[in-house]
This record gives sequence, C-alpha cells and structure tokens, in this order.
Amino acid sequence: MTDTKIFDLKTFGRSETAFLAEALLSGKTAVLPTDTVYGVVVCAKREYLGALNALKENPPDKPAQILCTKAQARVLALPGPALDAALGIWPKPLTAILPASPEGKVLSGLNTVGLRVPAGGFMADLFGVMGAPLYASSANMHSLPTLEREEDILDIFSGKADIIIKGGFLKAASSCVADLSVCPPKIIREGGLGEREKQIIFSKIK
Repeated sequence: MTDTKIFDLKTFGRSETAFLAEALLSGKTAVLPTDTVYGVVVCAKREYLGALNALKENPPDKPAQILCTKAQARVLALPGPALDAALGIWPKPLTAILPASPEGKVLSGLNTVGLRVPAGGFMADLFGVMGAPLYASSANMHSLPTLEREEDILDIFSGKADIIIKGGFLKAASSCVADLSVCPPKIIREGGLGEREKQIIFSKIK
C-alpha cells in the first residue's frame, strides 16, 4: 500500500510543481490531468517504465508513449520529413510514431519512438522544471476504459500511485496516433486530430 499524496489542479502552484518534478525524477508514479485525458506518468528512464506498467497491471515490457517538449522531440527522433510534419502539428493532439534517434531508441527499446507534445499550461510548467520527458499512458487498468472522473481516479489509484492530481471531469478524447515512420503515413487511432491536420501530415511525407 502506497501513501498517495493528493493535490488539486485548481490550487497547484510553483511549489507543488517543483515537488512533482522532483518526485518524478526520482522514479515516483503520478496520475494527472494532461491536456487530453488523465494519464499515468513516470520519468522517461528505462528503469522506471516497469513501475508504470506495474501500476496499470500491463504486460511488463509494454511500450509507452513519451510526452515531451518540441526541443526534446528533436533529440529523441531522427531529423527528417516525419519529425518536421509532427513539429508542424504539435501541440495539437497527435501521438507521432517516428524513426528514433540513438537517444530515442534507448527510451523506446525500438527503432521507432512514440512522441506527443502536450499543449501549454500545467504540463508546460512541469516540463520547464523537470527538464526531462515522461513515459505516459492513459489512466486505466490494463484493457479497461480510460477513466474520466476524478472520483474514479481516486478510487482506482489511491494507495497505488505515489501522487494523484485531481483535475475534475476529463472527457476521454484521446490523441490521434499516426505512424509517420512509414510512407505513406498510417493512422492507427483516429483520436482528436482534425482532417486538415491529417492532410498536412500526408502532404509532407511522400
């Protein structure tokens, strides 16, 4: 049983952001409201990925997407049309599977890396303090629907996650997942990205 520390996003300030950043950098788990859905996150270091999967009761080697800044994306993905296309869309809700750089391969364990740059606000503040990306997955137990209500987040993850940040009701509007490592790109999950943005991606990768 974990002594879960619970915060409310409405009263989340600089000192709380600093506390969260330090906790994540040390390997703690958190459930928090991203710009799309509630997510389970850990600092993006290979030795911490197991904690995320254990918390969700996932298979232990299941990959996770990486939340990052645009600057971090340029480090984790190889330069080229695929990365340029994603950078032109972010921070809209796109999870882009990209050819991985050597640094990206270390984090993903693959030749590709799944990246998303969240919109500003709380997440931008956190990245500004952490200086490191995050492994992230939707807030649900393995194979179950993504949780939308903070009451359900507390019910499922209290005593399991190290930190929970309440953010009210978040409609489960997931990001679009697009494999930009292939030509033409392949939409794996439709998500919340508009048709115009999808056409921009397809036009840039030929």
